[in-house]
Amino acid sequence: MTKKEGLWDDVFEDFGVVNGMLTRPLGLLDYQTHYFNVDEYYGDWRLDGKEYVINLYDLMPVLNDCETAADVLCKVNLNDIAWKGFDHDKSSLGDYCGCCGGYRFRDCDATIPGILLEGVQNPGGKYYRCLDGKHRIYALMSYQMQYGNFYVLNMSDIEKYLIPL
Repeated sequence: MTKKEGLWDDVFEDFGVVNGMLTRPLGLLDYQTHYFNVDEYYGDWRLDGKEYVINLYDLMPVLNDCETAADVLCKVNLNDIAWKGFDHDKSSLGDYCGCCGGYRFRDCDATIPGILLEGVQNPGGKYYRCLDGKHRIYALMSYQMQYGNFYVLNMSDIEKYLIPL
């Protein structure tokens, strides 16, 4: 296939290099959610002892409130992120993921930034809490990467979108 045929432009037009890493735009569907709850498998992920759900699609105006991806994406050390399953044995991650049997790990696109929350208490005492992208984080780790690009939010960014359970 040659570039002249136009297909290469379609494949690569969404990619860019941000913080030295190949990055694609985040695409959220209107049904994607994150639960701040107590889960038998993952443990206690509540916020200040309260359970909530957030529709991630509602955060799009907050995430898009910049002119370029470089203005909003942060290069974050993967070891500083608490994500559901980060404290599990590796035998239940990746291809053997307890939530999906590995298909979401195998099908994830690690060039798409995840969404992190900072400034809240997290399991394991990590600085950031993953709201979206746990399979992409583990994929980056499996590629021996130390850093990834992420949208980093704080409570004031998400408070009005939290739905009590």
